Amino acid sequence: MKQSTKSALLSALVFPGLGQLVFQKRPKRGLAFLIPALAATGWIIIGIVQSTNTLLDEALSGRLSPDPAAIADRLHQTGATAGAETASWILLVCWLASLIDALFIRDKT
Repeated sequence: MKQSTKSALLSALVFPGLGQLVFQKRPKRGLAFLIPALAATGWIIIGIVQSTNTLLDEALSGRLSPDPAAIADRLHQTGATAGAETASWILLVCWLASLIDALFIRDKT
């Protein structure tokens, strides 16, 4: 299997930029995809944890009913999804660009 194929598989199935770092030995290219993707992933996780803690505190105190529709409405009221949507787009772009870059880059000889 060619290095570019291995790199593309690693970037597509594990994390963006990882194939460029591991198989193609191109750290600058790999980090160009990995760092923004890692930051976007962290932003998404932080948003999820903060929203979950807020909703859990409200549910345990009795201010929020255990109705799924009420929880969904309250989640949208917090505005936690705005930053997560942007971060999701950044992650998607990094993932696709990393995959395309890994597929079409020539193998080092």
